[in-house]
Amino acid sequence: MAEHPSASEPAPSVSDSAVLAAVDEQTPDKARARILDIARIDSENAADAAQRERDNAMRAEIVSKSVPERYLQLVQELREAVRLFNQSLRHPDGHPIPTISWGETPNVALGDANSGDGMRVRIARRGATFDLILRFATRAARADVPLIEGHGDYGNPQQGRTKTMLRIEGWVEKGKPIFWYSLDFKRQSVAIDEVAERIVASVAANDYSLLSRDLDGEMLTDEPADSK
Repeated sequence: MAEHPSASEPAPSVSDSAVLAAVDEQTPDKARARILDIARIDSENAADAAQRERDNAMRAEIVSKSVPERYLQLVQELREAVRLFNQSLRHPDGHPIPTISWGETPNVALGDANSGDGMRVRIARRGATFDLILRFATRAARADVPLIEGHGDYGNPQQGRTKTMLRIEGWVEKGKPIFWYSLDFKRQSVAIDEVAERIVASVAANDYSLLSRDLDGEMLTDEPADSK
């Protein structure tokens, strides 16, 4: 039970009265703010849950369209990066420098992911190769899920070879497609827009670490592993 000051106790000073009045005024505001905060958090959580349900409902449709489209865009970005590297080489007279070679299945040119040999691009230079493939993961009683896979093979006979697998998977977030990039099943923070140029750089230098390492502030000082 709340206690009240008796009549015999001294009255609070003017300054004490001002403090008590301020507390009395602030208390309802703090409680009201907490009510609004709880309501806001619950509303946001409910909206997020509803959005996840909508994303899950449309995921198969969006991913089945967006991943093949992103593969073809990635192929075009690869082609441009390969052209950039090859055209930037300066060949001394009588000493041609190896360029990056390019190969693709007819389906890539046709934009047809569902027939023939499927979609596959291969680039190679000085013993390093990289294959970029559009695959479809089969699921029981559900539509196949497209995903992008890359298989790199780097190194030389003297120092050994390293094989690595790249994967790009599609997802849906707030109704829009997003893409997750992983290397050897480890999620990477590399932006999807950098992937094509990183692939080409890794093949040009015969260095698989260029697929994932932080390139900020780096200067190219080391020779490729197979150039010695």
